[in-house]
Amino acid sequence: ESQKLFTLFDQTVGIKNTDLSYGTLFIDKYRKLDGNHQFLNEDDFKKGTVNYQNQIFYNVFLKYDLADDHLIVNLSSDFENRSIILEKALVESFIIDNNNFEKNTEYGYLEVLNKSEKITFYKKNNKIKKKKLNESFVYYKFLEKNIYYLKYANKIVKIDHKKDIIKAFPLQKKMINSFYKTQKNLRKSNIDNFYKLLSTKLSSKLTNE
Repeated sequence: ESQKLFTLFDQTVGIKNTDLSYGTLFIDKYRKLDGNHQFLNEDDFKKGTVNYQNQIFYNVFLKYDLADDHLIVNLSSDFENRSIILEKALVESFIIDNNNFEKNTEYGYLEVLNKSEKITFYKKNNKIKKKKLNESFVYYKFLEKNIYYLKYANKIVKIDHKKDIIKAFPLQKKMINSFYKTQKNLRKSNIDNFYKLLSTKLSSKLTNE
């Protein structure tokens, strides 16, 4: 019910007149070819939710720039259409395509893969840009290069290898080794689901310790 009320309020006063309009005008500075782009999933604004300046805005059009780690909101009306880069320091969290993101002061925006009382697995959606030159102009190509993190005991560590997880949970070494062995196909085909499942199993083990 509160979500409907806030959405109705924003529609009534106009989103551009709310605190959501505070930010920097977004202008896409990258020339791209063949549908390649720097955004999460698609080069389109998607309906989402954002916690900005301690207020929650529902059903707003968002786009996440992975190359520059910018969250962009589209503020359109009958008279104008503009996009604003939200100030990162004022963003608490947001949701796009049912994916939940939290702002971390050190690592920027992190997608929450799985969260429990004792541990959280995060994904840093990231695209690196490569400057290219064809016969007549410069353009950019964006390549996906995601990073994964594990949060436990109030600290965040980067996960590059199995040993990083074992180092965090040495008492679960046998289970972790077994999981990597039995779920190697999942790890190759869908690394996100691999970490989600591992997180669930680790959470269960830690709860029973």
